[in-house]
Amino acid sequence: MAESEKILPEQKIYTAAAFGPDGRLWRIIPSQKYVSVDYSTDHGKTFSQATRLNLTDMPIHLWDENPPTISVDQEGKIYVLYFADDQQSSTSFFSHSDNGTLFSTPIKISSVANTWYHYQTEMLVDAKNRIHFIWHDTRDRAEYKKQGSGDLSIYHASAKTKAIETPFFEQRIAKNICSCCRTAMAEDVDGNLVILARFVYPGNIRDHGLFKLSPDGKASESWRVTFDDWEIEGCPAHGPALSISADGRYHMTWFTQGEKRSGLFYAWSDDQGKTFSNPIQVGDQDKLPGRADVLALGKQVALAWKVFDGNKTRVEAMFSSDRGLHWSKAESIAETAAQSAHPALITDGKQIFLSWNSMDTGYRLIPIAPLNSAVDTKP
Repeated sequence: MAESEKILPEQKIYTAAAFGPDGRLWRIIPSQKYVSVDYSTDHGKTFSQATRLNLTDMPIHLWDENPPTISVDQEGKIYVLYFADDQQSSTSFFSHSDNGTLFSTPIKISSVANTWYHYQTEMLVDAKNRIHFIWHDTRDRAEYKKQGSGDLSIYHASAKTKAIETPFFEQRIAKNICSCCRTAMAEDVDGNLVILARFVYPGNIRDHGLFKLSPDGKASESWRVTFDDWEIEGCPAHGPALSISADGRYHMTWFTQGEKRSGLFYAWSDDQGKTFSNPIQVGDQDKLPGRADVLALGKQVALAWKVFDGNKTRVEAMFSSDRGLHWSKAESIAETAAQSAHPALITDGKQIFLSWNSMDTGYRLIPIAPLNSAVDTKP
């Protein structure tokens, strides 16, 4: 386990990290009034002096389902997304840098950010050097009030990384999205983006659906992929996770308290999400598992999630070396008695790591290797 310094009391726990092509670990660090970026060349044991992004103080506004994001492309360019209170609360801001020494002036992603609330923005740099943003947006609120379902829309914007032009062209790509559940996004082997979201289905059923987005921004119709029948008059505030391996297998994990299925689950698909394997239950239900992330690297797949015993929060993990067919037993790999972020899985292209931050122990980068003897979870 690699561990850095403890975070200062005025800092927030919602860091994010990503590896660059040279093996550097880049990290975004939020404080109360600004965000900074630093890097590590020793897998998180020590970090460089931080570079501040926003030179003008503003209230940084992050929460569990609304964390910052950092990405590094194959040329080493760094892209950062964070949230701050402006004319609307928790507005998403974007900045980028060629090498991390100087960042562009942060800009708002949504063209109507001054008048309509938007949040839970996801960022992805695809294989063709386009940067994509998707977010939850309230500008269509009048439409949803007529329906009385309490949901909203997802909007999308994109730009070429070599010539980022603003304002971004944006469009609605989905509606009837559960308002407080973060949406997951991954790039398929065919270049399309795949988006996994919790939809609001008739009868206030909050299950998950997939839809695709072509490189030119054309969205497909969505289709339902979980059938747990979670009927709830409110938002679960518990988004899914999605990873697509190089062989095209979809790996997804989600939380539900539905009539047909309740708990934390994992499933995979080999036909681009048309059908999925029988879900396997993740974690000990007595420990209230949740907030899972999933990441595939070749034939390796890792799952990490949170549990709470009333005193301590722990991150547990499972590992598969055969594309999710067989899994190790769940094992605790980190714990804290203080406030902590949700677990995030990242990779340097060789290994999968847990990237995690808590108030008492600080930022930690923990390798997830084959943990123990595999358990047959094949349906």
